[in-house]
Amino acid sequence: MLLLYTTSVTARLRFISHLLFEEIAGLSLKFTHSKDEYLLFEGPKIAYVKENPGGGLFMESSGLLFEKTIFSHEIPVRRYHDVPILFESSVPDAGFPFDLLAASFYLVSRYEEYTAVAHDKFGRFPASASLAYKHRFLDKPIVNIWLKLFIDRLRQRYPALMTRQLPYRYLPTIDIDHAYAYRHRSLYRTMGGIGRSLGHGRPLEVFERLQVLAGISRDPYDTFSFIRKLHEKYNLPSVCFILFADYGGNDNNIPVSGSGMRELINSLFEWTELGIHPSLSSSKHPARVKEEIEGLERITVKEITLSRQHFLKFTLPDTFRQLVKLGIRDDYSMGYASNPGFRAGIAHPFFFFDLEKNEEKPLRIHPVPVMDVTFHDYLRLTCEESFDEIKQIIDQVRLFNGEFVSLWHNESLSDKGRWKGWRTLYEKVVAEAVGE
Repeated sequence: MLLLYTTSVTARLRFISHLLFEEIAGLSLKFTHSKDEYLLFEGPKIAYVKENPGGGLFMESSGLLFEKTIFSHEIPVRRYHDVPILFESSVPDAGFPFDLLAASFYLVSRYEEYTAVAHDKFGRFPASASLAYKHRFLDKPIVNIWLKLFIDRLRQRYPALMTRQLPYRYLPTIDIDHAYAYRHRSLYRTMGGIGRSLGHGRPLEVFERLQVLAGISRDPYDTFSFIRKLHEKYNLPSVCFILFADYGGNDNNIPVSGSGMRELINSLFEWTELGIHPSLSSSKHPARVKEEIEGLERITVKEITLSRQHFLKFTLPDTFRQLVKLGIRDDYSMGYASNPGFRAGIAHPFFFFDLEKNEEKPLRIHPVPVMDVTFHDYLRLTCEESFDEIKQIIDQVRLFNGEFVSLWHNESLSDKGRWKGWRTLYEKVVAEAVGE
């Protein structure tokens, strides 16, 4: 058992201590307010206070976890053994050089996003505004690195300390923004598509469309059998997130009321888990999320509990609060569209902590460190360059026995047009993530 001596057990302290010490390290944790109990305890113990009481491992509290409101903090980033650290200790006799718990909480809770003023054209918090990006540790699960440093220091004092290693896990996820390129489109959209192809001097697209509509060729976005075979080859569970929204703006899947959508969902239901992909328009009209979930549930005849925001667009805490109310239990939106890496600084899932209410909520957040569109559209990397970047992320997640979640789209596996070669890349990524 690990004993943690503190003046007050706040919701913030309980949340981050449970995540790091119990969920990830596998330690049994007990809090105490009693200095006497702390001093008499003979096992592994931490003093998380302002002044060193002697005995155990002293980690100076910065005070962040005892605050009840949200402030716009200026967080200096220092270095310890060439590792970036936050909330550096101000006392020379600290057993650990920084406040591990406050630093981890700051990143995992996404504290900086509550006070952010910078947003991109979609209203998203940009990677470039984050502390991790500015100080070049976005590509590292820094919270896991800090925790290892701390456990190593604790073990120096208590050599018999036993921790647990969670098993590494890989979960491939697929976003279905456009189920088909040509099939199951209205006559109006079909004619519009033909007109755009001709207007941009791409007559071969018209020919391809007509071939598909005539049943001669397969729709280029119909890559679902390929995905199924690849995942089954490695016996991988997977999740497909379906954009189940009316056509408009950046939400332009096939009609949700058509037979094509129903047939697709029923076929997917045979081999993968399904989640909702809340429309971009729902970020301005929150009531639509409920309608989209209920519409998907009417077809699956099963409760939908998984979610990923379209365009990875979410606002804290409103988006996640709403998902909790709608019965969503796992969300897979915690990543940046523009950059790969660890948005919350961690390679493990964690529960959403509502900073405004100072409450942990029953919504598990799954970090998503890589997405196909990031490498192709934002960074404009080749397949080879993208694989090198993705492999480094996989190596980091595997090193800390985390959960690696990849985000791909069915259309990017078409192996046609701008996505030529990306099907082969995905096969390499899956094989690498599995360990073959």
